[in-house]
Amino acid sequence: MKGLFMSDVIISISQLKKLIRDKLCEFNMKPEDADVVSDVLSYADAIGVRSHGSIRVQHYCERIKAGGINLNANPTFNFSKKNSVLIDANGGMGHCIMKFAMDKSIEVAKNNSMVMVLIKNISHCGALSYYAKMALNNKLISMILVNTDKCVVPFGGAEAYFGTNPICYGFPGKEKNILIDMATSEVALGKVLAARESNTKIPSSWGVDENGVPTTDPYKVMYLSPMAAHKGTALASMVEGFTGLFTGAFGKRVNPMYDKLEQYRNIGTFILLIDPDIFGNGEEYLSNTDMMINDIKSIKKSPLVDDIYYSGEIEANKYEDSLKNGICIYENVYKFLINSKGETK
Repeated sequence: MKGLFMSDVIISISQLKKLIRDKLCEFNMKPEDADVVSDVLSYADAIGVRSHGSIRVQHYCERIKAGGINLNANPTFNFSKKNSVLIDANGGMGHCIMKFAMDKSIEVAKNNSMVMVLIKNISHCGALSYYAKMALNNKLISMILVNTDKCVVPFGGAEAYFGTNPICYGFPGKEKNILIDMATSEVALGKVLAARESNTKIPSSWGVDENGVPTTDPYKVMYLSPMAAHKGTALASMVEGFTGLFTGAFGKRVNPMYDKLEQYRNIGTFILLIDPDIFGNGEEYLSNTDMMINDIKSIKKSPLVDDIYYSGEIEANKYEDSLKNGICIYENVYKFLINSKGETK
């Protein structure tokens, strides 16, 4: 079925999961791992974050074929303290490593009130909110930080140094949750790529050309711009402080996503999970989250908006809509998923 644009196709979440799973299995990914990746990617499409959804499958397949993702990774764990863990992902599929790490982290946090996890040598893991939701489902506070390869200019620069370096936070309530997942660049690189797929112009604040000049042409974007000018550069530095400065992989030391496909990405990830009962008032914390959400929703609205949304509300609403009405994916992505590769590595 055609979607909102002529280049869109609408399919159900279950159909999309199966298409992604089958395509990854064509490239020798284990079925149980393909299940995880398909769940994460279809979730991203379902919440409207198409830049981190099925559009990524072809790249993953190309990287797998080139040897830049280790399909047989055996992550190693080093518990330096009872509630701090260092994981070497050994170049494994990011979604699978993150899912496994979150399962372990949730268990440790429940037993020790909190846990800090550092993952090195991991590949791209998709939408971070997927993993924060795992913590929220267990009534845990979460912070997830990831450094990525350089594609963002420091404020005032004409050359990239930082990655999009996304940050994600989850704060549980009794009825609803607050969920924040955003790049420290003005937008994620995937949104520029999505604009290229749909052949649409972009806001000039998204990125700059080879001379560091802002552009509305997604094909001329050489580097992304930091969010909120110098404040975005400060946030990107903060992410590196929790990830790359620990792992030794930051700036040019993180391998690019769309180049050197034969090499592991060497991305760093930091996870912090906290039991809201850590100070003995967990139930009050959960109630306060709901109270804050209700406060935000009851604030007098500007005449320029239809509603005031708390963080994560739009995505939650979009997911419910996708369950009922299906997901829009790009037609060329759909064609890639349904066409047989014809060979395996």
